[in-house]
Amino acid sequence: MTVCLATLASPSPSFAELAPAKPYAQLVSEVVGFLFSDVGRNGIRTNDNDPGGYPVPPYFYSYSINDGNNLDGNLNGYPGYLSVSYPAYTAAVAIDAFLDWRRWSGDEEGLTRARAYADWILEHRTPSGDLYGNLPYSTQTDGVMGGGWDGPAIMTDKPAMFGLRLLRLFDITGETTYRDGALEIADVLAATQLTGDIADEGRWPFRVVPLDGAVTQDYTSHLTPAVRFFDDLAARTGSTTYALARDRAWAWLQANPCDPASPSYMRWEAFYEDQTPAMQTGFGDHYSGHEMIVELLNRRPAGWQDMAVAVWDSLTARYLVADEGGRYAEYVPITLEWFGWPEGTYASSLQYARTALLLHQALEGDLRQDDTWRQTALAMAAVCSHGQNDRGNAADGRMFTTIFDLVQYFNVDSWYEQDFNTVKYFLEIMALEPDLAPTAETHLLAADRALTSIAYGPGDTLVTYATFGGDGRERIKVVAAPNGVTAAGSPLLELTEPPSGTPGYFHDPTTGVLTVLHADGPVVVTAAVSAVPGDDPRTARNTLLRLRSAGASGGGRATIDADLARDGGLELAVYDLRGMRVRELAAGDWLTAGVHRFLWDGRDRGGRQVSSGVYLVRGRTDFGTAQARIIMVR
Repeated sequence: MTVCLATLASPSPSFAELAPAKPYAQLVSEVVGFLFSDVGRNGIRTNDNDPGGYPVPPYFYSYSINDGNNLDGNLNGYPGYLSVSYPAYTAAVAIDAFLDWRRWSGDEEGLTRARAYADWILEHRTPSGDLYGNLPYSTQTDGVMGGGWDGPAIMTDKPAMFGLRLLRLFDITGETTYRDGALEIADVLAATQLTGDIADEGRWPFRVVPLDGAVTQDYTSHLTPAVRFFDDLAARTGSTTYALARDRAWAWLQANPCDPASPSYMRWEAFYEDQTPAMQTGFGDHYSGHEMIVELLNRRPAGWQDMAVAVWDSLTARYLVADEGGRYAEYVPITLEWFGWPEGTYASSLQYARTALLLHQALEGDLRQDDTWRQTALAMAAVCSHGQNDRGNAADGRMFTTIFDLVQYFNVDSWYEQDFNTVKYFLEIMALEPDLAPTAETHLLAADRALTSIAYGPGDTLVTYATFGGDGRERIKVVAAPNGVTAAGSPLLELTEPPSGTPGYFHDPTTGVLTVLHADGPVVVTAAVSAVPGDDPRTARNTLLRLRSAGASGGGRATIDADLARDGGLELAVYDLRGMRVRELAAGDWLTAGVHRFLWDGRDRGGRQVSSGVYLVRGRTDFGTAQARIIMVR
């Protein structure tokens, strides 16, 4: 197998040429539809294979589903096992995907699914009397926890991942079972944290036998979940034990994989369950390195900028695939998962894209910022949008296993992990790049506190939500400036810039994003009433500036009507769905009130014909903004 790895962080400009297969919100909705459908045959569907047990979704028991909807997992590295799954990690990412979907859509099925998965894992943990007791298993085989390449062991990085999701569910539901489960995990991890020299102080061995702690695989760099988990619990409880565990784990990361003087410098290694210790010892993977970048951006210790860029450059040089016209054809850029299995997946590629956007935004105005990070991220998201399986019975929204499946029949199975990560990361990417989110719908993009309730509509109400603790800061993509925002029944102040310390709200007409800061709740966002009879106020455009598209003809030309309520300068431009400017149609031209028609010849700024697809036309004046969609057909 020949795989070409990029040696430079800067991608080729041609990376941006592959258009998204469909709007990302539509893709997410279709993937969620597959996950909610619970299709699958021949898999174990009861509690520990007990006929008296209760049915559960297929992703509880199987990590994959093949094109004929069979759940058998013995075709991919596990001879002798009918059913294989990875409960701790899969549950963690699934809970995120389901709860993020609930925030995005208001669909309470997301919370129901998240709770069901958490409840299942809490029922199937290691024995409480073990040294590593009350922890989630990292592998499940034939309906029994354990087995696979783990053998009798579990992985110590996964419990903290699951514990963070338990805390998220506790904040939403108030169910003490979730809080108590998180505390049990934290107490075990705090008691088993290693001490010793600089290479050991503050870490955990990767694979251990729960009963007595016998180590079956020693090194892992994936300590960031533990840092976040103990940080959260220390803030909630005031526990110095949790604070010390956090500080020791964070110090280990900085003194080992992040320290150029350490023998373990840039040794981002040991995350995946479907590998023996021998298969992955000494073979790097992308996952923990990207999460380290995220933690550096959050915590910002001295020198964080150089440290984050160094990790980024290392991961990019190792895993970014740039063989356009080769093995992956036009489906680049993508990233590989790890050295032992050189394949690009949607999980690894979308994690890379998310991290690239975070890094680019965090270094705004810094000389270390590189615009190719954002370009690569947007191009990578576009590639991943093509990844839905359409073979056999599989044309139901599910994702392929690898990007190579788009070019050649590569893997008989679709992995549930790819579906959960597709939902999770595309929602995060749309939050970071709001232009990628729908323009004619309202969606809560991000919230810094758990949402105890959320509902969109009805009538002239765009969205109503409440947060854990009552306070919080949220970012909402809205179709037009709201008529008002209330918190706990009282109006919030409209601000002239994004809120910082003073509660209020700010609407950015260039992005359509409403930022709300409040000290109490629930929060209600009300739509401005449209002046056009029959318009739904939840999707009404700004009435001071309206854009109408007559569509595009087969000849690749489109007309756009800009209706100005009063005289003013107009900026008008065409964008692709990644937010990249394609063509400028008006550069602040002064126009009189009324309708003005513009013609787009279907060419970009360089005079090249654009490909068929959906494009956005955005207009801006000093008194309003508006947006319209164009479907270009050639």
